[in-house]
Amino acid sequence: MWGGRTMKSMASHESKARRMAEKLLLSPEEIDRRKAYLGISPEDERALSDLAPYFGEKAPDFVERLHDRILQFPDAAAILERAHAQSWLKLRHAEYFVELVSGRYDMSYVLNRLSVGITHQAIGLGPEWVQASFGLFLEWAGQVLREDPASPLARKPFLFDILSKVTLFDSGLVMDSYFMAERDKAEILSRIFDTNAEVVWILDGEGGIRHANRTSQKLVGYLPEDLVGRSVTEFLVAQEGQETSLKALEAEASREGHWQGELVIRQKDQKEMTVWATVNLLGEGAGPGTILEFRDRTAEKKTEQELTAKTTDLVRSNRDLEQFAYVASHDLQEPLRMVTSYTQLLARRYKGQLSAEADEFIAFAVDGAARMQALINALLAYSRVDSRGKPMVVCDLGTVLTHALDNLKLAIEESGASIVRGELPRVIGDPVQLMQLFQNLVGNAVKFRVKDRAPVIRIEAEREGDLWKISVSDNGIGIEPQFYERIFVIFQRLHTKEEYPGTGIGLAMCKRIVERHGGSITVASVPGSGSTFAFTLREAEVKADPAASGV
Repeated sequence: MWGGRTMKSMASHESKARRMAEKLLLSPEEIDRRKAYLGISPEDERALSDLAPYFGEKAPDFVERLHDRILQFPDAAAILERAHAQSWLKLRHAEYFVELVSGRYDMSYVLNRLSVGITHQAIGLGPEWVQASFGLFLEWAGQVLREDPASPLARKPFLFDILSKVTLFDSGLVMDSYFMAERDKAEILSRIFDTNAEVVWILDGEGGIRHANRTSQKLVGYLPEDLVGRSVTEFLVAQEGQETSLKALEAEASREGHWQGELVIRQKDQKEMTVWATVNLLGEGAGPGTILEFRDRTAEKKTEQELTAKTTDLVRSNRDLEQFAYVASHDLQEPLRMVTSYTQLLARRYKGQLSAEADEFIAFAVDGAARMQALINALLAYSRVDSRGKPMVVCDLGTVLTHALDNLKLAIEESGASIVRGELPRVIGDPVQLMQLFQNLVGNAVKFRVKDRAPVIRIEAEREGDLWKISVSDNGIGIEPQFYERIFVIFQRLHTKEEYPGTGIGLAMCKRIVERHGGSITVASVPGSGSTFAFTLREAEVKADPAASGV
């Protein structure tokens, strides 16, 4: 049995076919003229209706014979299998061939027969199969005439002649439907051709323009009819160092299947326009012709050049900033070491020998020099994230996290923090920088804890497509939503150094490390209850070398 889905699909085909058939210009006068040419009279039509009851009984047997014939041809059998239509066609064919002897050949009959052909074409059965089915029908009817003396055909042999003429009339209608469907398809393709946003020129074997669409006038300045017969070489502008002759493009298209690239086209006003073009051959090898399609790239080219210039400027600016940060921090190291050394010397040598106020001033100087040293070291590390990073390899994040926690062992023990770690994946990354990333995030979770509440820090991972999302959650003091962006900016602090010591560069460093790895980092927080920092990393490729992992 055929299912409801197939029935619905075929009913949709028939409904569409009926609408298409109604567009075919066949008037009642034309139908009468065709019947007259074949010698089909009203008396013949009435006489033929005597066959309807007999054929109604015999139609299923004929349909089985018909479908046995179809299935002998692999291409037709495959079409029926793809369309899931064999059971449906058997039912409809029985109705079609009974209708053939109905004796009523009015416009309703004509539209129905046209829709038969359109429906067959929609599922992929070609006109040769339809013609063959009518031939098989007449062959079967002749066999009935010879072998069944009780049939109306045997009792009235002249009915076979009438049946033959009506079958020719009917097959002509079905064939008309195929021609109409092809014409409808050609009209659709023609509309697509003319309304294409790209210029389309169809060239003959010598490079002459045979057809041009309406977009030609907009981009090149010529009406399509004014381009027909002209050589495409009139419009191709030679470019230094680039082979743009039609023969060269066709040769490339022949080798590669098609050619695409930039061309310069001369417009009607003699201006030159850069276009993006595609060349395809009509037929094998050099073929009987060529299709040339192109679109204007002037605005696109300008945008591309501006983007390239801005990218170049940005790269240069970033390089200069990195160089400045490195030079500034590096060159400040020596004088700062001198200041730090002498202030510490003053503190040791003269502590308690001067006034209390002098001791306080010296302490301020020592503390300031130490903080300056920490800031410079942090700035130096920040500037080196991209320039001094190690190659990306397969990393076991579980191992990377273990190294980070070992570095934080003392702070974790002093705070009484609990670390809850889930299973972490293997990713592509710089193991040293990923260790710094974990160290900063876990270190912040320990640092920004609530007094009288031991920190609980959870590190977990979940898959997001071809990425891994790693989250570091804590039960600390939390962050107000308005500060979510600010905390990732270098040297931006939400607390005083007396409350929470540090350089204010840790989260900026985390952001830069994650972005170097092609990921992103976000934060979600409930003030007073804790924060969750989440970042994404690329999943390790299956065939990556495991020996390259580690820290």
